[in-house]
Amino acid sequence: MKIDNFKFDKDTNTISLRLDEKPVSITCQHLQNALLYKKANIILALTGEGNLPSILVGFSVEGDKKFEVGPPEGFSFYYLVDHPQADAVVVCVSEKYVEGRTDWHFSVDISSGKLSRLCPAY
Repeated sequence: MKIDNFKFDKDTNTISLRLDEKPVSITCQHLQNALLYKKANIILALTGEGNLPSILVGFSVEGDKKFEVGPPEGFSFYYLVDHPQADAVVVCVSEKYVEGRTDWHFSVDISSGKLSRLCPAY
């Protein structure tokens, strides 16, 4: 499976890529950020109105929605990032300190969207 030309456009609320030379396009309302995790064959998108995204959506590379979840209790979604300790990761921020930090990496279960606190984000 060859994946290339991944991009997202906040103005048109679209995520696009080429999968085995075929175009794939995903429409995602209020799109703020998206990232392709090639090792896991999943696309994560952060969506929502306002300064911080409120929903994390997982899509297969074929464009099918796999899950949609809110942030962990006490946290807000911040941004998507690659991390060597997990297949897919989102950074979340808390208004209160948690173990001396406000920004944390959360691993994302690519089947269910379940979030697990991984380590501090610096």
